[in-house]
Amino acid sequence: MERIVLEVDDETAKAWRNTSAKLRNQIGKNLEQILADSLSKAKEANFEMLLKNAREEAAKNGLTEEILNRLLDEEN
Repeated sequence: MERIVLEVDDETAKAWRNTSAKLRNQIGKNLEQILADSLSKAKEANFEMLLKNAREEAAKNGLTEEILNRLLDEEN
């Protein structure tokens, strides 16, 4: 397991320090899942944006889906 540092406001930091180790552990696990989900969604969104840009660039250069399918069929 690796440690990361998050910046929070003073009130949140004080509340964190005054919370039991058991509760901090539970919150830590919840935050880990939230971070993992958020990062995964961001990665998917970036990939979708990359695909969208590639499709637009291909279309701008005259490569339509029909032409691509024809090219792929020619290889078989």
